[in-house]
Amino acid sequence: MKKALWGFLGICLLVGCTGQDDSPVRPSGEGVRGPSQESLAALSEVAEKVEVDPPDFVDEGLPKARETYKLAYAHRDVLKYMPCFCGCGDNGHGHNLHCFIQDVKPNGEVVWDRMGHT
Repeated sequence: MKKALWGFLGICLLVGCTGQDDSPVRPSGEGVRGPSQESLAALSEVAEKVEVDPPDFVDEGLPKARETYKLAYAHRDVLKYMPCFCGCGDNGHGHNLHCFIQDVKPNGEVVWDRMGHT
């Protein structure tokens, strides 16, 4: 009886592990979704309202870098709970906020970090 039970479980395991994915293969890029144009426009509007001057070095990079740094400043309370996986822990970064902002001093001065720019 035990042999039959173990045999049945073994067959179930083999059958379950040999299933084939019948989903169609998508051409590269097809079906990959990113943020909608509406949500990107909404983020741009939020960034325009943030009253902080991003660091000058953002002008050297991608066009959206200035907007990204402003959004990081506006949402620093959220970013500090998001772990960073880019390998910047050796630089003392504990979360995503540290990739953009090193510190906000008591007088409100922002000490920016270049990691979010690279």
